[in-house]
Parts: sequence; structure tokens; C-alpha cells
Amino acid sequence: MPSSLIDVIRQHVPTAASLTMAARVEQPRGLLAALARVPDPRDRRGIRYSLASLLAVAVCAVLAGAVTFAAIMDWADDLDPAAGRRLGFTGRVPVLSTLWRLLIRVDASTLQAVLTDWLRSRLPVPQPTVRPHWRIIAIDGKVQRGARLPDGRQVHQLSAYDTTDGVVLAC
Repeated sequence: MPSSLIDVIRQHVPTAASLTMAARVEQPRGLLAALARVPDPRDRRGIRYSLASLLAVAVCAVLAGAVTFAAIMDWADDLDPAAGRRLGFTGRVPVLSTLWRLLIRVDASTLQAVLTDWLRSRLPVPQPTVRPHWRIIAIDGKVQRGARLPDGRQVHQLSAYDTTDGVVLAC
């Protein structure tokens, strides 16, 4: 029986065709362009901020070390005007409640897939070699302390790391 983690890894391993330079040029490399592919869960009435901009603030803040909604907003409040414009804001950034309401409604699996595709598109194109290129995937597992499923079993977390490219393929 195949492991579900292995199935997830196989979905994200690029094919030879996807690694060609022509395929790379067709895909947008910018974070805002990638995040624009996430479906907007908001009602059309009253939208003041771009979905891609709001998600970009959250992604950049988390990459900078933010682990709470308040920390994400602190990071966003510290943006200088030029950085805010690069993230797609014309004026001030939204308040905490606006960002929180959006983030709890966004489909997490879709966002993860979009961010994974974006990160993979930024990898350098591997150079062809005479000998076969071996891809080494490091698998690591942990038991989350104190976390239990409804049936009483412990929660296990697995991750797969591509040591060649330095990318986490699946968690």
C-alpha cells in the first residue's frame, strides 16, 4: 500500500518538461502573481484590498518569523511606504480584524499548493549531466506532544525535504 506522503511528494516532483526554460518563462515568478491564483472567499461588496496583497503580507510576515495574527500585523504596520507599494497597497495596510477574517476563510490546501508551485518555479534549472541525477529526499517524522485525534490516537507529522534543491516538498 503506497504511503500518502509519497503520493504527495510525487505530485510536486517536476517532470523533465516542466524544468525546461520555456516552461519557466511562461510561469509568473512574482509572489503577487502566484497569490492571485488563490480563489477569493470574500463577498464582492466592500472589498478594499487586493487578495494577493493581503496574502503576501501574511506570507512575508511568516517568512520573517511571525507566528501569530498580532505579529503579522506588527510586521505589516512596520512596512515603509515603498515596501507597501511593492506588496500592492496604495495607502495604509488593513487592520488586524480585516486580515484575520480573510486568513481564516482562505482554503489552506489551495494556498499551500500555490505557494509550493511558486517556490518550485524559482528553483534553478538543473544542468544535464552524463551520469543519472539522483534526487535525495530526506523524510522526517515527529509525534506532536499532547495532541490527540478524536479517537485517542497520537498525531504524527511527516515532512519530506529535497536535499538537492533545498525545498520542503510536503508536510
